[in-house]
Amino acid sequence: MKDTFRKFDDIDRRGFLTGTAAAALGVTILPDFAVGEESEIIKPASHATAKNVIFLYMAGGMPHVDTFDPKIPSEIAGGSSPISTSANGLQISNHLPQMAKQADKFAVVRSMTTKTGDHAGGNYLMHTGFSRQPGINHPQMGSWAQYFLGRRNKLIPDSIVIGGGNPGPGFFRPDHSPLPVGDPSRGLKDLVPKIEKKRFERRMKYAKAFSETFEEGFPHEDVRAYADFYEETVKLFDDKTTELFDINKEPAEIRGLYGNSRFGRGLLLARRLVENKVRYVEVQLGGWDGQHGNYNAGSNRAGEMDGPVAALLQDLSNRGLLDETMIVLTTEFGRTPKINQRGGRDHFPKAFSVMLAGGGVNGGQYIGETDERASSIKGEGYGPKDLHTTIAHALGLPIEKRVHPGGGRPYFVGDRGKVIKQAFS
Repeated sequence: MKDTFRKFDDIDRRGFLTGTAAAALGVTILPDFAVGEESEIIKPASHATAKNVIFLYMAGGMPHVDTFDPKIPSEIAGGSSPISTSANGLQISNHLPQMAKQADKFAVVRSMTTKTGDHAGGNYLMHTGFSRQPGINHPQMGSWAQYFLGRRNKLIPDSIVIGGGNPGPGFFRPDHSPLPVGDPSRGLKDLVPKIEKKRFERRMKYAKAFSETFEEGFPHEDVRAYADFYEETVKLFDDKTTELFDINKEPAEIRGLYGNSRFGRGLLLARRLVENKVRYVEVQLGGWDGQHGNYNAGSNRAGEMDGPVAALLQDLSNRGLLDETMIVLTTEFGRTPKINQRGGRDHFPKAFSVMLAGGGVNGGQYIGETDERASSIKGEGYGPKDLHTTIAHALGLPIEKRVHPGGGRPYFVGDRGKVIKQAFS
């Protein structure tokens, strides 16, 4: 058996390890397996302005003209029109009236652009800062931060994804993987093994003995890394840990501030987690795809986004957490300014907007601009890798530091993008 295991390729070993342990313990939250470099712990750079990041991902292509870059021409505006905000000179769409009241806290980058116009490719690029490449998976920012800055909380992972899948750790070790939480109202309840506690503890005892024997017989790095990650995963099922994920512990008035939508509950959980020293939390809001006869998808989703994001900004500010928590609201690409013949908006990677707040960001401003028809960028544009480099800069990560996964080609956090310096001035 020992010789057979060593002949397995990486995918076979991965399947064997995850399948065996999941069958024994009933836990199914593990990421795709990867073994990477050991963490290279450093102190954040002196210019660091953020300790935490809340990454708000608008899946499906958020239209800039319906949100942060509204225009007046009727064939472009649809039901959107510019309104004034609490920040002098910054206008956003009438679909975002609550966020307009908080505009002094955020900056809008209107000159985002990319060449990737498909959902899968755009999703990967916006989550990693890298275009997809054969044979390599790149880490998301939470994994990069843990690699350089270490893990802050011994009870729970350093990065968590709410409302989405598990992207895995990229080319880093399994313990750098984000934890996926499906329903923010249930927290970890859906992840806890569906077996009684005594039986689970008995299985854990047997699994530990199996793991020790297996590691001794097969001293492969995959086995050691998996065992370490699995041990950390099981710690999540402690009552004290699961309580951190329980938004029902929040006062009723705070829960009411965020509303009862799944997205709103996700933002409340994100605030609760960063308050408990989780460094990186992603919350997703899908349904922005409005190209087939439904240009109202943008306004509908904008309405669902508006109140909860405004609540998050206000709540973090009230708690003194906004100064150290960077909020990034982004999407994979924009939507065509002109409504198509089917009554919708098509994919439009040429120009779109993102919002930045907290963590050193100077609010009440817009950065870059599009022309009067929102169809092209005037002046300097920024891509997804620039956004990632900006986040890394705010966290104090070494953006010029080479990382050689598996001894191969070098990679840089942010893929050598440029910092959006105006955001901090």
